[in-house]
Amino acid sequence: MLKKYYARISKFSSAASLLYWDMQTYMPKMAGPFRAEALAELSGYVFQLATSDELGALLEDANPQDEVEEAIVRVGKREFERFRKIPKELFEEFVKASTLCEQAWQEAKRQDNFKTVEPFLQKVVELSREIAEKLGYEKDPYDALIDQFEPGMTAQKVATLFSELREFTIALLERIEKLEPVHDVLSGVEIEPERQRKFNEWLLDYLGFDRSRGRLDVSEHPFTNPIGLNDVRITTRYVLDDIKNSIFSTIHEFGHALYSLSIPQEFYGLPIGSSASYGFDESQSRFWENIVGRSLEFWKGVHGKFIELFPEFSQYDAHQLWKSVNVIKRSYIRTEADELTYNLHIILRFELEHALINGELKVQDIPSTWNEYFEKYVGLKVSSDRMGCLQDPHWYGGSFGYFPSYTLGNLYSAQIKHSLSKELPFEQLVEEGNFEPIKSWLYDKIYSKGKIYEPEVLIEKLSGEPLNVTYFRDYISEKAKRIFNS
Repeated sequence: MLKKYYARISKFSSAASLLYWDMQTYMPKMAGPFRAEALAELSGYVFQLATSDELGALLEDANPQDEVEEAIVRVGKREFERFRKIPKELFEEFVKASTLCEQAWQEAKRQDNFKTVEPFLQKVVELSREIAEKLGYEKDPYDALIDQFEPGMTAQKVATLFSELREFTIALLERIEKLEPVHDVLSGVEIEPERQRKFNEWLLDYLGFDRSRGRLDVSEHPFTNPIGLNDVRITTRYVLDDIKNSIFSTIHEFGHALYSLSIPQEFYGLPIGSSASYGFDESQSRFWENIVGRSLEFWKGVHGKFIELFPEFSQYDAHQLWKSVNVIKRSYIRTEADELTYNLHIILRFELEHALINGELKVQDIPSTWNEYFEKYVGLKVSSDRMGCLQDPHWYGGSFGYFPSYTLGNLYSAQIKHSLSKELPFEQLVEEGNFEPIKSWLYDKIYSKGKIYEPEVLIEKLSGEPLNVTYFRDYISEKAKRIFNS
């Protein structure tokens, strides 16, 4: 009965996911306000089902027979008790406010004007604080929000990891800037979107994306949306004079989709039927985007097809293209940042959203504070809201506590790669385009576990030690050495 009840919830959740995906891809602009109402009501009904006395009774009466069933009940109770703390009216108000705010953000970004979205965001921040209070916390209201994305994580743990990472990143960046810069042969060359699309479609086939269970579309900000069983949608975006943008967005979202599609189907709709955490989910998108997609071996493998579709780059060999996709430099846009400086973008966002939720930063002061921190951490002056605080949808969609997942994902991915390489000839497999052994290893260690284990437990099970900065530091230092000594 418990599994049947969760199956019912999953069907309504799937409908809400489809409405959201359509809103981000094909929905007419004027449909926005009604879509917000529809999403709020449908999400409210899902919330009602997920917090009902009936579900509570089913969880209490459950008699698990094995480890998987024990996990279903344990994770189910944890989520049930958390959701029950939030009044249904507050949840619906939050969904509606965040949906309207995200729609307003799209227009504000086009206009390059934070002021137009400010009142919407003010409402979302207030509701997020209220939700944090309802959820409860020991010391820090932000902990209540980050726990929704990364169970067991706290602001203090994040700050400790990020402090060590920030010092290392800035020191390595300053050393690199004293060397002769890498010539980026890819940026600035205009490639029409249709040719970019053809390469991305080929790339998905090359990586082994199951098109019978997913599709690629275009959106303002690339994302992955698991709509339902055997239905995962991914998006990318095309920038005329930056072919790398769509390539790495596509590979990134492929990583998310692969994780979602690889979780055992019998887990679908159950509390254990998703990734271990958002950080672990990001570990897979960053693993495929960076550790695989930005490796020299990968570019040796795709070089022939790349030159076939983009003959304007035919004079460059795989080694030159590899160096171009690994240019390390200070830049404005998070999703376009290199592997090293990327984490500075996340650390900035973490510190600002932490201050927002704690009431130490006012919404109206976000642009000026963003610009101040960006110059302090990344070393660049921000000239527009579009290049600064309007570039990401996360805050405007109410996802406070999400941003740390990206850098946690980088740390997880490097630690995962270190463990994987002990058992498989990683570089050889990537150069051959033989990704199945890698996927099988990831399935065995990560995907097959769903959400049975919390992230701290899962990373220790597969690597033998807690999450730490060491393996990312070693990985990126070694890559930088190869780039600048070759």
